[in-house]
Amino acid sequence: MFRTEDVILLKDDERIRTITRRHVITLFPGLGLALLFIVIPFFLLFPLFSWGMPGVILFFASLMLGLGIAFRVLLVWDSDVLIVTSLRLVDVDQRGLFTRIVTEAPLSTIQDVSWSKRGIIETVFGLGTVRVQTAAATASLEAQRIPRPQVIHELINELRHHHVTKTAPVAAAMPAESSEHLKKISSMLQSYSPDELTRIETVLKARERSAATDEFLYDEKTGE
Repeated sequence: MFRTEDVILLKDDERIRTITRRHVITLFPGLGLALLFIVIPFFLLFPLFSWGMPGVILFFASLMLGLGIAFRVLLVWDSDVLIVTSLRLVDVDQRGLFTRIVTEAPLSTIQDVSWSKRGIIETVFGLGTVRVQTAAATASLEAQRIPRPQVIHELINELRHHHVTKTAPVAAAMPAESSEHLKKISSMLQSYSPDELTRIETVLKARERSAATDEFLYDEKTGE
């Protein structure tokens, strides 16, 4: 069972707006295969049991394989989600039972949002793909075969507009040149690894301490 706290920790002012998964129709191929391995042995029950122990082993092996496939399909579907909060998007890409890739994009870094439907199946059943382009190309998100992609698209754009409106007074208070520099720096930092960001933070803190020490020594020397 998927739990949001396993992938993100919500901030004090953050709220989950929606959690979307792939359309249930995407479960049919995997569950159909699992059903074959579960049902077919019952049709061959007497021939299999007539083989003795090898037939009994084959019967139960087929059942276990079918149940295993069904469990994997349901678990991957349940854990592969797009989480939309009031501050960010979190794409959880579940690949198998033991592989999970989590990509996060703050609303402030989103540059473009689009959705699409392709083919008869997606059109008839109302599923599609939502693509989110961020300032850092490596952090782009894509949620495929989700139901009502246009609704998710509208929600993300609404949250973006609200976030821009909320932060606009702060941006307006700073000089245009400084604002542009901060945007460029923010865009560059999005592509840095956590280790690189930690080193940058350490250097900045060291400079702050050095500046504070110099100021203190200067005051002591001048007696002011």
